Amino acid sequence: MNSSISGSDSSMINRRTLLQGAGVTLVGMTVFGGVVAAKPTNTTTLIGEGMNIVGGSDDDVWTAVTMNKAGKPTKLSIWMTKDAFEYLTSRSEGEHFHLDFPEAPGLNYTFAGIDWNPEGHPPVGIWSVPHFDLHYYFVDEADVDAITAPGPIPLVGVATYDIPEEQFPRHYVYEEPRFIVKNMGEHIYNENTPEFRPGGEFTHTYIYGVYDPSIDLDDPDGTVDLPIGPDGSTVSVNTYSGDGTGELTFTEPMVTEEFLRSEQFLKREEVRVPVEMPEVFPEAGYYPTEYVMRYCERDDAYEISLEGMEWFESH
Repeated sequence: MNSSISGSDSSMINRRTLLQGAGVTLVGMTVFGGVVAAKPTNTTTLIGEGMNIVGGSDDDVWTAVTMNKAGKPTKLSIWMTKDAFEYLTSRSEGEHFHLDFPEAPGLNYTFAGIDWNPEGHPPVGIWSVPHFDLHYYFVDEADVDAITAPGPIPLVGVATYDIPEEQFPRHYVYEEPRFIVKNMGEHIYNENTPEFRPGGEFTHTYIYGVYDPSIDLDDPDGTVDLPIGPDGSTVSVNTYSGDGTGELTFTEPMVTEEFLRSEQFLKREEVRVPVEMPEVFPEAGYYPTEYVMRYCERDDAYEISLEGMEWFESH
């Protein structure tokens, strides 16, 4: 399978090759799906890590950060060409990969965790439809990779630590049970989003991730029996409290395949959604107050970005 863009080979510019020569800093340019087009702007775009999941000469999924002329980050993006979207959504098995974000002053985000979930995931009847989970982590990748345990169940255990109240966004609640997911951590969600209202539908939503980095996974505090085995059989799951206090570790837009394919979305310039914010974060820096979804018809690519960056102090 090959990712293609119309036009003769002589007119094509390989995005990755050009960026290597430009020091991955593009001033007054926009970059979409392998084509670099000059466009007067007052912004600088830094391109992060990319990968080619379909085939061809150029990356079809990549990260980027946009800064204004004062050097403030204004947008942190994950880009996906239509070819990559079609490839992933044709897969009957889940796909999971990481891409580094570019470094930018005052921005603590480190890497993206991109997950395609063809059958969704719990809670059943809420998020159990095909969708993308787009994790924007602001902790080290090695620390996330260390959240693991043997066995086929994609869970490390159940969390029993607390999150400081000032790090808890308004209307957000713990999942029940408070599962610690392998290579991710724990998730908290906004109980007021449409999918949790009577008759509501899941199209897109915004999750925060939390974890206690002091946890020693080889030293659980205890166990709890839960009906999560085959046919609802009981499984004994470890519990972890660490030093008793966890922290925010990522933010995560979740977007359904159906929404990204919908005519209503494809015909709009963008869908911009404000999000509830905590009072502080574990580290001071710029954090998003909204997430934005775009389909760029000219470039045949999707952009899911964190925007409305504001400065937040640390706990």
